[in-house]
Amino acid sequence: MAVFVATVETGSMAAAARALELQPALIGQQIQSLEEQLGTPLFERHGRWQRLTAAGAAYHQQCRSILEMVRGAETGLQATAQQASGSLRVHAPVLFGTRNLAPALAAFLQAYPKVQLSLVLDDRAANPVDDDFDLVFHRGEWLDHPHLECLPLCEEALTMVASPVYLERQGGPQRAEELVRHQCLGFMAPDELSEEDPDDGRPPEGLDCASEDEDEDWDAPFAGHDERFGAEEDADAEAPLAPRVVVQANNALALHALALHGAGIAVLPRALVADDLAAGRLVAVLPGLSLGVEPLGLLLRSDEAESPALAALVDWALERFGPQAAAATLTAPAVPEAPAVVALAESEPEPEPLALPQLAAGEAGGVPVCQCQAADTVVD
Repeated sequence: MAVFVATVETGSMAAAARALELQPALIGQQIQSLEEQLGTPLFERHGRWQRLTAAGAAYHQQCRSILEMVRGAETGLQATAQQASGSLRVHAPVLFGTRNLAPALAAFLQAYPKVQLSLVLDDRAANPVDDDFDLVFHRGEWLDHPHLECLPLCEEALTMVASPVYLERQGGPQRAEELVRHQCLGFMAPDELSEEDPDDGRPPEGLDCASEDEDEDWDAPFAGHDERFGAEEDADAEAPLAPRVVVQANNALALHALALHGAGIAVLPRALVADDLAAGRLVAVLPGLSLGVEPLGLLLRSDEAESPALAALVDWALERFGPQAAAATLTAPAVPEAPAVVALAESEPEPEPLALPQLAAGEAGGVPVCQCQAADTVVD
């Protein structure tokens, strides 16, 4: 198309070849190929003299308009990239920031070389107004704040898992009520901790997780989702459940490592454990129990104009991790179910500890809730 327009506007194929810095023979070949593709001649040729046919003249006007639009789009993009400059403070959950955001940011920084980022990875909830961030990747329910704009990205699926070693040793629960007799690994949200009270190993004030017997170890919310553990399709059962938590951590990677090594049952992001489920390193526990999903989105100030750098980062994040990207994710692998109670043979040696898999960066796979939870990508 560009060769054809240059030939018309320079007056000859030889002049077009000089303007485009191409061989004259190549100009002729491309014009001929274009005519064959369109099924109609674009030039009337008489020896070395040629002029446009009626179809060629109409096609030339259309091609000019298209090429001008393309040049305008390229110029605008280049101008935006040149104008987008300065420093941005970005906050993200640890797991999502490590596995998904950081590897993907390389492409953004290449497109916008004048932008500098300060990336803070922390599982404590933050918002741009109170914590002085330009952009926050927020996990969980939206914050009700008059000066915040919330842009949804995707949703994170949750899965309850345990290692085969643990299930062989303790047996797999067949109903949610049986979790109270198991070792559970709980997520301790940092923003739920009291900074004023000393860390004495007791649950923070306000959390309904006390043991009925004060002499026993206290129970804590299981992975932050105990309110979801009502009886499985049993309306007469008491809810919520308070499973016995033997370890609390404020980071999903730590709970993942504990689960892999047989410490207990954990509720983790599906994307984090997908490869382990497929390889048999972890097994789904109570796969019929609905654990719901948690949203991931962007928080930015609504009372201030976006800088070109922030606008570029927001547009990039929506394209990279937004709903359209979520629709393109691959189907999750089949999930093996937890076995029933199995006693270990006395002669069978204890399996060696499993090696913690390396964190993947930039993988194209994922779990079919959102692209941001792919192995390159998950959250928290």
